[in-house]
Amino acid sequence: MSAVPEKLAGYRETKLIDPFENFVGPLYETGEKLERRYAFVVDERHVNMRGVIHGGMLMTLADMTMGQAAWDACDRADVVTLNMQSQFIRGARLGEIVEVQPTLTRRTRSILFLRGDFMVGEEIIFSCASLWKILGQD
Repeated sequence: MSAVPEKLAGYRETKLIDPFENFVGPLYETGEKLERRYAFVVDERHVNMRGVIHGGMLMTLADMTMGQAAWDACDRADVVTLNMQSQFIRGARLGEIVEVQPTLTRRTRSILFLRGDFMVGEEIIFSCASLWKILGQD
């Protein structure tokens, strides 16, 4: 774990366990279970040739943060992404902070419904809704 950047005072580093997530992280969080807010600092690994965050990175960030929220919602049971619907609104630039607070909108015995608006400051840059399967709950 690394030091939390000064511009993210009040956040702590999220403990990521997936090798791919560790490669693209770090991810930061604040708040308690089911109320967490996540933050991500765009660095050189995350941008395209125009210096704007790559759409695939935004989708990865959505999977990371929604997955953390899904994990919280089912007491860390194994979960997998079933579906993600996303809308790209504007890019984020190198050094900008992208924040999201995923929301659990519905839950059945085996499926979690989550959504989130990804923000830079007060502006939505990306929006996502996702479905998560709780493994072993058929």
